[in-house]
Formats: sequence, structure tokens, C-alpha cells
Amino acid sequence: MEIWLVRHGTTGANLEGRLQGRLEYPLNVQGRREALCVARRLKGQPFAAFFSSNQQRAKETADIISMLRKGPPPLFTALLQEYCWGTIQGLTRAEIQRSHPRIFYRLRQDFHHATIPGAEGLKRLFRRVKLFYSFLSRLEKKAGRVRRPILVVSHGRLLQAFIIYFLQYDYRRYWPFSLKPASLTILEGDFQKVRRLKLFNDTCHLRWEQGNPG
Repeated sequence: MEIWLVRHGTTGANLEGRLQGRLEYPLNVQGRREALCVARRLKGQPFAAFFSSNQQRAKETADIISMLRKGPPPLFTALLQEYCWGTIQGLTRAEIQRSHPRIFYRLRQDFHHATIPGAEGLKRLFRRVKLFYSFLSRLEKKAGRVRRPILVVSHGRLLQAFIIYFLQYDYRRYWPFSLKPASLTILEGDFQKVRRLKLFNDTCHLRWEQGNPG
């Protein structure tokens, strides 16, 4: 089975460098254009199932993708929501430094593992990832040998965590993945022994829109 992962398009908060988390931000003009580019790229690709976070920016991205294609509509789930950043949610780096200097210091020391009041925490994040992964595993077993991939639209940190879990990395040590808005990543495996990263953080469809296919 292949799992195609798409990060949502750009929002105004992305451009401001804000930790969006569970806060709702719509796609901006750039983000809607990016989502349309993704939709054009995926237009002719059949999918066995289509899942998306139910947060606004991911939902808008999934809806734009769905408009240009035939096949199953997106199924929206809270399991694919972004990581909750607690006290610093919605803030920029500079605002965190001014308002929460101790947290800012922790983030500079170890961004992925810093303890933040009110945040979801990595254990709960990976609990959600594991639940969604288990659901996909059961779906594969029920369908037998699935020839068509599954499409997932979600958020940067959630997708990072999913890739780490899929490839069986230790999240307590490694966070080597960073995803751009409207990027495409493809995972391939049988949910047992064979698991590999087939395509990572690809945004060539955005360059096509700009008239530069190189």
C-alpha cells in the first residue's frame, strides 16, 4: 500500500511564523493557489480512500483537491488535527521570547521535546498517530491487496509524527523531517516488515504553476 501525504496550503499565520496548532486559520490567496496546484497534480490519480484533518486550513485544501477529481470525497477526522501547542499557541518566535522567556529557552535547546504548559505532549500525539495507523492497517487487511493508494491531508507536525511512526524511528531521538506547505510525500509498505519513504516533501507542482518545470 502507498500512503500519499499532503500538507495543507499556506495561511497568513504560516507567513507570520506563528505556531498555529489547534487555532483555526483559513488558507490565504497563496494557499488556495497551492491547493489548486496539488489538485491538478492528483487529478488523474485514483485513491482507495481520502482522509483529512477537520481543521479549516486542511479542510479547505482537501475540498479544493476533491473539486477537481472523481472518486471518494474526503472523510474528515479529528485524529489528523495539528499538535496543540498550549500556552504558546498562535505566537511567533519573537512573541514567545518576550512573553515566555523560559519556554523560549527550552525551545532553543530542543524544539521537538521541550515541555510546554498546556501542550498536547508527544505521547498523546503519537497515540493519535497510532490510532490512525491502526485504522489504515485494518483497512488494508479488509481490502486485501490494495492497489490504489490512500490520500491524507493534514498538518506539518502531525505528518512528521506519522512518517516517524511509519518508518519506526524513535521519536524521543529523531525528528529529521520538515514539510513545506502543499508538499507531497509518499510512504510505501505492507504495515508489517516493508516500510519505505518513496517520495519526500515534493513541491514540483508548485514550480509548474510558476512556469518553471525544472
